Amino acid sequence: MERVSSPVPERYRRLGEFLRLKRERLLPDEVGLPSSGRRRTQGLRREEVASIANVGVSWYTWLEQGRAAGASIEVLDAVAAALRLDADEHRYVLGLARVDGGARVLEPSPADYSRYAGLAETITAPAYVIDPCWRVIATNNPARECFETEIGKSRLEKFFLESDFSTRFLNEDLIGRSLVEQFRAQSARYPEDLIFDRTAQRLRARSALFRKYWDLHVVGESYREDITFRHAKLGLLTFEPLSLTFDDEAQLRLITYLPGRQARMSSAGSAREAK
Repeated sequence: MERVSSPVPERYRRLGEFLRLKRERLLPDEVGLPSSGRRRTQGLRREEVASIANVGVSWYTWLEQGRAAGASIEVLDAVAAALRLDADEHRYVLGLARVDGGARVLEPSPADYSRYAGLAETITAPAYVIDPCWRVIATNNPARECFETEIGKSRLEKFFLESDFSTRFLNEDLIGRSLVEQFRAQSARYPEDLIFDRTAQRLRARSALFRKYWDLHVVGESYREDITFRHAKLGLLTFEPLSLTFDDEAQLRLITYLPGRQARMSSAGSAREAK
């Protein structure tokens, strides 16, 4: 599969836009600054972020302007702390700013498909293996029957472009946000691979829900809470999504769906009573 490298300034532009949005959303009293006085915007000023981070105003301004070439890890760490970024957001910043440009998304080999298909089939809960762009590499029958997984098909496109599927999730908006968070976090690991920008632009043009959260620059590494899915035959099913990576193949992730936390607590309570 052909890959075309994007211009280096593109990922720096994304970094600058992310930092600007985080700065504008951070209130003065959240960092111990007085909130009184006249402000043109609700958030912090550039010079205030630079002061908190103990970096030059020019350096910070360059970061927001997409001129991050040469920025040290120490500067980026200080800016992340000043903007109160969480761990996922901090990794996202470092990923976009990395000097080597990161890796490329590789096409799985036939051996990969066979190997991970065997793994998925050993799991009794719904489970599938995806690449960084959320294309299915392997799946088991419970996932096929419950979530309509198909080899080679994108789970993002399934959710955001097929409303008859996404509306089966009772917390559709929350799931949509989580998917966008994870996709954006993945993109920072491959900042020079245009496949992420192409996918994002395609989904953004066709899905209001994707566009809503993509434009907010939300970032996260995993699902935040249980999901409830309306199955055609089994009714309401609640799962705790679990995302795992492979030590020898960092590009792929195993997504499996455990019984929801409440169901596990009820089961544990019943077991104790039986004793």
